[in-house]
Amino acid sequence: MKHELIIFLTLCITYSALGQKKEEILVDIKDQIEVIDGYIEFETFYLDPEEFLDKMADHGAELNGYYEHERLKKIVRKVGTRTADIITTFYFWNNQLIYVNYRQRPYLEATNDSGQRILDYSNAFTKYESKHYFRDDKEIEKKQIGEALDNIETEEEYIKYANKMKALLDNKFYNRDMYESLQGKWLFIQNTEDFIIFEGTIRFNFYNGKFANRLKTRIEDNVLICFFPMDDKIYRYQIENVNEDVLTLTDLFSKEEFVYAKVE
Repeated sequence: MKHELIIFLTLCITYSALGQKKEEILVDIKDQIEVIDGYIEFETFYLDPEEFLDKMADHGAELNGYYEHERLKKIVRKVGTRTADIITTFYFWNNQLIYVNYRQRPYLEATNDSGQRILDYSNAFTKYESKHYFRDDKEIEKKQIGEALDNIETEEEYIKYANKMKALLDNKFYNRDMYESLQGKWLFIQNTEDFIIFEGTIRFNFYNGKFANRLKTRIEDNVLICFFPMDDKIYRYQIENVNEDVLTLTDLFSKEEFVYAKVE
């Protein structure tokens, strides 16, 4: 009996300590959220829908990253589905995800000039909200408010998705000067019917004057990496030179050099 009592007391003390530690962590996270929301000099960077979505949203999409002292602190993503806006806010501290706020905001109904009831995409209300707290890439607390919409699948892989979006934003942010230099239309000088267009981090290829494909890009150590969404095939080009008039790329696989002239 005495032995069982000792085990019971030990377990109580252990769970109490763990609970106290969790509460302390949650206090720290909430303090960090307050600090981030208190910043007034964010440097804002955005991703176009094509840069972070594999298929276009029904009613638009946007993703903004907020940087303070060269570090990403917050991401706000808004995706307009057929019936609701989905708004997800990610908070980072020391480059780690600490908090996610997820909201489902169905559109309100309105009456058009013909007297028909339609959805008003400019007006929505929060029907469901979930709050997720993280420490060391593990969810330690989750709170839910309201009832989730039946026709929208709630998200679960927040850590994986947040890190993916952070990588896209960081790549664009830390290579912003190079991306700015690449923007626009470049004519292939060896065949003037071929050209490429850079918009944000997307590269559009045109052959014989016709659209061929689009590739997502990232830049690593002056190497332009081009790839198709949902495809393992990757193209790597050394950026030999880029200025207001000329872009020179070398295919790192074939060693072939491509020279383009800026036209727009």
